[in-house]
Amino acid sequence: MEIVYHVGAHGTDQERVLRTLLRNREALWGKGIEIPAPNRYRGVFGEAINALKGGVATDEIQEMLLDAVMDSDKAGRVILSQTGFLGLPKRALSPEGLYAKGHQRILGLSNLFPEAVVEFFLGVVHPARQIAEVVRMSGGNYHDVAGGLDPRQMRWAPMIQMVLQTVPDREIVVWAQEDLPFIWPELLRRLAGVAQDTPLHGDDAILADLLPEAELNGLQQRIAETPGLTVGQRRDMVEAALALHGRTEAMEADIALPGWSQSLVDELSQIYADDLAQIAALPGVEFISA
Repeated sequence: MEIVYHVGAHGTDQERVLRTLLRNREALWGKGIEIPAPNRYRGVFGEAINALKGGVATDEIQEMLLDAVMDSDKAGRVILSQTGFLGLPKRALSPEGLYAKGHQRILGLSNLFPEAVVEFFLGVVHPARQIAEVVRMSGGNYHDVAGGLDPRQMRWAPMIQMVLQTVPDREIVVWAQEDLPFIWPELLRRLAGVAQDTPLHGDDAILADLLPEAELNGLQQRIAETPGLTVGQRRDMVEAALALHGRTEAMEADIALPGWSQSLVDELSQIYADDLAQIAALPGVEFISA
């Protein structure tokens, strides 16, 4: 059995990833891949983790959890995706950094299926956008959620290093939200556990927001008419289309947080770039990059 946890993070396109996979639910089911609706198991996993108090799930608990998410026992891969896997948004930020308790929550999820092949998928995002989104999701009061915190300490690499130390025997797949226009098809198939040439609906779900319809149609036609198209060639085509016709307002996030300056955002951009380079080099991380 393969258990896939798409754990977030807040501020990434987690829901869009799930919606796109659900569009392909029937075809993936034919390949032994089950994608349960999140409301079917909301709260169930958290309750099990709390009941175990750091322990490992028994066969009975595992069977109960699988019964909660699966329609049959024939699936070989189950994809689970919930924004709550890493906790509530307001707990994403703390003086200790991003998701300071994230590694503990991931250990709890790992322990639910100790003998299964378990993979964790995590999208990371620019810390300025992350903070803005967490504030929005927590009610919109910046000072209540992030007041007094140093945004320079909101880094991803330390959190992921803690995850690697906590669950060293699990697969950890990471990507940057900003790379989604280029890596979207590859990410969907990696999550599903299918070959990269597997037909799926929704390959252009991200680009549909970034390109005018006519330009998107033209790009799709060029992609379809290119024999033996490689991943690199497709990404080059996407980059060229976005450079010429991309909707600037859709590609650039406007960060307006109390007391923030452009110089602070620029500083965070460099910290984020350093973080991504460090994460990509970590042994045990599969980093999907553009």
